[in-house]
Amino acid sequence: MENNCGTLAAGINLNCTYLAQGGVEPNILLIKKTEWDLAVTASTITFDVTTANLITAIVLTTGDQGYYFEGYPMQVKPIIIGVKRASGYRYKQSIDFVIDGSLAANEKILRDMGDERYVVIYVNSWSNTGGTGKYKVLGVKSGLKRPEGGAELDKYNDIDGMWVVKLASEDHALESVAEYTYYTTSEAVTDAAFLALQS
Repeated sequence: MENNCGTLAAGINLNCTYLAQGGVEPNILLIKKTEWDLAVTASTITFDVTTANLITAIVLTTGDQGYYFEGYPMQVKPIIIGVKRASGYRYKQSIDFVIDGSLAANEKILRDMGDERYVVIYVNSWSNTGGTGKYKVLGVKSGLKRPEGGAELDKYNDIDGMWVVKLASEDHALESVAEYTYYTTSEAVTDAAFLALQS
């Protein structure tokens, strides 16, 4: 690890060159869980053999693409909460994002989302060495869906008439991994692969 400020011989050390910082980019990608599972079965979505929470390839089956939502700064908000269960530790994942509430076409997309489950890819503002921590993936095992009250519009609030959309783990289908990272070969290659998923 470059410029290692920590003292551990193995484990997690502090990297002074790439100090962590908060924030995520304003855009996210949703993939229907059914389409994700098809690609996992076809082995076009692959996981690293030594780091199980690292995804090394995401290629959907022919004709399938993700749904890309362009948003605004500070309006994509992922939250992961650890939950102790009798069978072990689980994670409740949720993410809020916004869509423009002034266009009928946008609100049709919101309606058409229905009760579908989704895998969500969001983009960290801080991406670590060479972009290795740039893309984060939620809902890999069980998918996230809109809970009751999963969309809210307030024309007089501080987000200027945007729909606030929430996707979250269901209480009976929590995730076994806090979140996954998507990275393959280099930041540029991963960026290109992420772009190819967008419709």
